[in-house]
Amino acid sequence: MRRSILALVTMVLVAGAGLANAQTSPGDPDRGAQLFTKNACAACHGPSGKGGQGPALLGPDWKFGGDDASLAKSIRDGHQPLMPPMGAALGEQGIKDVIAYMRRTAANLSPEERARVDSFKSLGAPKGVVRSDLADFRVETVAHVGPPYAFDFLPDGRILVTETAGPLRVIDKGKLLPDPVADTPNGSIEGMTQALRRAMLSVAVHPDYARNGWVYLLTARVAPPTGDEKPREGLFPGTTTAQIVATITRGRIKDMRWVDTQKIAEFPVQKTNSLRMKFDARGRLYVGTLQSDPDYPGDGPGKLAQDLMSPIGKILRMKDDGSVPPDNPFVGRADANPYVFSYGHREPSGLTFDAAGELWSVEDGPRGGDELNHIRPGRNYGWPISTWGHRYDNRPVGANPDPQDIEQPVFNWNPAPAVSDVEYYAGKAFPRWTGSFFIGTMKQRDLIRVAVDGDRARAVEVVLHKVDRFRDIATGPDGYLYALLDGGDLIRLVPAEGAPKGK
Repeated sequence: MRRSILALVTMVLVAGAGLANAQTSPGDPDRGAQLFTKNACAACHGPSGKGGQGPALLGPDWKFGGDDASLAKSIRDGHQPLMPPMGAALGEQGIKDVIAYMRRTAANLSPEERARVDSFKSLGAPKGVVRSDLADFRVETVAHVGPPYAFDFLPDGRILVTETAGPLRVIDKGKLLPDPVADTPNGSIEGMTQALRRAMLSVAVHPDYARNGWVYLLTARVAPPTGDEKPREGLFPGTTTAQIVATITRGRIKDMRWVDTQKIAEFPVQKTNSLRMKFDARGRLYVGTLQSDPDYPGDGPGKLAQDLMSPIGKILRMKDDGSVPPDNPFVGRADANPYVFSYGHREPSGLTFDAAGELWSVEDGPRGGDELNHIRPGRNYGWPISTWGHRYDNRPVGANPDPQDIEQPVFNWNPAPAVSDVEYYAGKAFPRWTGSFFIGTMKQRDLIRVAVDGDRARAVEVVLHKVDRFRDIATGPDGYLYALLDGGDLIRLVPAEGAPKGK
């Protein structure tokens, strides 16, 4: 999952020296094993760093160097935007201990375990014709941007792309314009302590843009201190429980400048891992928020996703001006936030609408338990009292996957590929794909097609494999399927002219 403390491989895999052959760390590997679990490295990368929801931390390839000094610097100083500095939390000796534990684990990998570690490498977009079950296609790279989060299309074919550090970029006729949109509202990562720190997140173009010109941005920042912050334990000891605030702002773009700014909504969130906005055809805006507990707490504390007063762990719905739709399911209840559309969500990282206008979502589970859900108003989707996933630390917890009055997923993955976004395909370029859901993944780096019959999955197909971490997916005005990758490439799938249609 994308919430690891040591998310080294997500930014760090590419080139370097193998761990097993590098010099020995002077640390204590047994203490390092304890720190590895205590500081939630295992929450993403598995109990021993061999891969879990996220990739393995055992090399052999490292973008910023695989020797002790380079690894220590990566852990101590972090790498924006995915990995925070961990020097204060671990201390110098703790860093050495963690590296020693990683060295020992890497040196003792079996051939089967080494093959698993190597399976997390990205292969990039395939060349030539790709044959899938129903349609053959080629992959084209449209443009390359900085660390990205989301994109959307303007009616004239221009593409708006958010970069996590803040710029709103424009791609016009396949070229990234050199300058970002000026004066866009932005958040700030100042004071954020979680693994994924993002100032700019989702972008959504109003469905009636041709008439009103509205573009919506979702940004995040840390709220000013109130004096009530408490010392944080567990993931980031030594830091405080600073509150992150998400803001939705709308404005217009004129001559590459953001104008007519209006702040329409603001609400607290736990992290900036997965915050996605999506309009329906009526101009209602939906926003997914996460409850970021990495483990399945079962009947323990921390059930914010079940608290109807909290915006956390929900899908929220609002009008395009930020007001509450009168038909929201909990309007008028004193014990509920009127924006809540559905609840019990762990991490609804992708939203889409089917041909009937009904909402669907993909959701990251804990260790296992990624889901495709059909979202209905007022329904409870279970987290944290129900899940098909497991704890990251391997402690047994009584599963409760099917209690009364909790919606079950249309499809769930175990092991989990770490789903990121979903798009219902209704374009004209691939008629045989019409009605399928396309789902991007982060750990497997796959693009998956799921066909459903009602609320049952009837076909699941990997369309692209080990390309890169998929961040966002959408259908373009041309009917092609577009995907934004964590490495910065915006790619699209186009029909392979003259090629056989399907296997």
